[in-house]
Amino acid sequence: MRDMIDLLDIKIDVVFKDFFGDKSSKEILESFINAVLGLEGDDRIEVEEFLDPRKMRVEVRKPSAFVDLSVKTRRGERYIIEMQTYNHDGFDKRLLYYLGKDYTEQIEYHYHQPISSKNSNDKKAKKMIGWADLPKVHILAIIDFHRSQGEKNGILNHHEVVETYRFKPEISASNEHIFDHWKATIVDLKKFKSKPVNKLKTDKEIWIHILNNAPFLKEEERELLKKDPIFQRALERLEMLSADPKTRKAYEASINDQRDHLAVIEAAERKAHKEGEANKALEIAQTLLKQGLPVNQISEATGLSSEEIESLR
Repeated sequence: MRDMIDLLDIKIDVVFKDFFGDKSSKEILESFINAVLGLEGDDRIEVEEFLDPRKMRVEVRKPSAFVDLSVKTRRGERYIIEMQTYNHDGFDKRLLYYLGKDYTEQIEYHYHQPISSKNSNDKKAKKMIGWADLPKVHILAIIDFHRSQGEKNGILNHHEVVETYRFKPEISASNEHIFDHWKATIVDLKKFKSKPVNKLKTDKEIWIHILNNAPFLKEEERELLKKDPIFQRALERLEMLSADPKTRKAYEASINDQRDHLAVIEAAERKAHKEGEANKALEIAQTLLKQGLPVNQISEATGLSSEEIESLR
């Protein structure tokens, strides 16, 4: 009996891209998208092409950032798949940027040599994608951070694990076919309540469970999941990536980078909190001084030194 391979966390970017972005295993990504979005029958998508994610580069700040995956379906629709493990300012606007950029990228010229012409001096014909041919674009963002119960970064936060946001016309419902061209779906991993593998009822639940718990799956749980052909293929691919020394090295480097980034964010938040508390104490001390309270009493009430209070006079 061979030793069981410790599985890597799919949520880490280098694993996520390799796991879902393998062209020879596109049925894994198809299964994930169809399950999470609840697409059935004729609505199910088939991936025709993996697009270059570098076209979706964000240059607002350095270093540049790219989307994790971008694909085109057989019906011509576009799907952007993004994994985000920490919150950051403007997360909602970043999703809108991706949607808009992918949509407008389609308006471009394509040059080709006319088939009927054998004369190399003939001018190349010019073909442009028509406005009516612009494809639907759907961004699927998987997030692994806590959102507030109300509104966070402009994104309304409801109780569902999977939330889809559509752009709807304010006045006439007859224009919904236009506004339906852009959609954004958020898969909130933090909202998913873990349960035993044998209690998972749908492919959507299984996929979210694997995303949340891949490193902790026991051997018997893996074998149970592998009874389904698609999850057998998925777990075997993850085992292959997890056993690859190069992938493991990149994985560990990515985790260290993420920890460093989170440490910087937490330090900045602590500093902001500390400065906010200090400003609050100074405001209270200023008020108490105006009311004529002795410096020693103000010091006890605010925690400020006598010198700091005297400087407010």
